[in-house]
Amino acid sequence: NPGVDKVDFELWSLAVSTINGCHDCTAAHADVVRKAGLTKEQVWEAVKVASTVAGVAQAITASEVLA
Repeated sequence: NPGVDKVDFELWSLAVSTINGCHDCTAAHADVVRKAGLTKEQVWEAVKVASTVAGVAQAITASEVLA
């Protein structure tokens, strides 16, 4: 039990799996959240937010290395 709603946990896991590039995990988590009632648009929005956060984190890390 992760201490949060299962759908939230699965949505976060979907975002992490997408960032990590694991197609099988991404598909599995997407299936769970879609079966829980999230729309395709909600799933895509979660992936877009996760990708944006990951990109910003990489940019910050790169700028610190170059400084």
